Amino acid sequence: MTEKVHLRTPAKLFDGNWMDAELLITDQTLSIGKKKIPVNDIEDLGDVDVEGVEAIRIKKDGETIIRPPEKIRAQVFRFLAFNLKADRFAVYYLDSATVGGVVSSDAKWEKGYFSVTDEGFWFLSPKKQQKMLFDNIGGVVKETRNVGGKQRKVLVLSKVKKGQVATSLLMCPETTLEMLENYIARLIETHKPQIDLNDKEKEILTLVYSGLDFVSIENIVGITTEELNEYYDKLVENGLAEVVKVRKEVELTPRGVTMVGNASK
Repeated sequence: MTEKVHLRTPAKLFDGNWMDAELLITDQTLSIGKKKIPVNDIEDLGDVDVEGVEAIRIKKDGETIIRPPEKIRAQVFRFLAFNLKADRFAVYYLDSATVGGVVSSDAKWEKGYFSVTDEGFWFLSPKKQQKMLFDNIGGVVKETRNVGGKQRKVLVLSKVKKGQVATSLLMCPETTLEMLENYIARLIETHKPQIDLNDKEKEILTLVYSGLDFVSIENIVGITTEELNEYYDKLVENGLAEVVKVRKEVELTPRGVTMVGNASK
């Protein structure tokens, strides 16, 4: 049976350098240059910057980097995202219901699909294809919230957004909700940082999370500048923090935020 052609267009393929190639997308395959990828076998997808050029990264037997014409780039990304090899659940989703503990007044419920892929979670709707890496998710809990004047059970996902802890809500039938909660929790646990910190290191991690600067932490903990630098070095080396100032001020990465949550339990 002939495959239905969704798109045929000149595009760019990156293979060490950018080259011209025809991009052909059917209901079953994506073809570009000499590459032919079954659409439903694509493991994951993402935006990527290659030599200053915004492109689409396709994960399947390695990586394929393509650059469709800008005017149809969003269309190509949406089609691929909706056809990823993934488990998918119909949900209502409230993105960033809170950010930094503050309720977002402009957050709106959206109807779509919650999808689990090789690298993380996706929310998919015609207007939004949002990816959340496993390392960015701190945890999931089930809570009762007021939704449209009714008390409904929802899943609360905590994640890191621009250095702040944000929460997003998922709502679906309760029979699916419990199964989805367990599924998400297992995946988060699998991807948690497996790093042992001593009590002093946990204290410093928590103080960084609280927003204190280098000098304040040095005074509170009662250690020298050299000693604190050594602690910071360990946080950075283990991917729990990243340097944001020359004087080795650091801010926590998503893994570091997750570690703070674990240490407080």
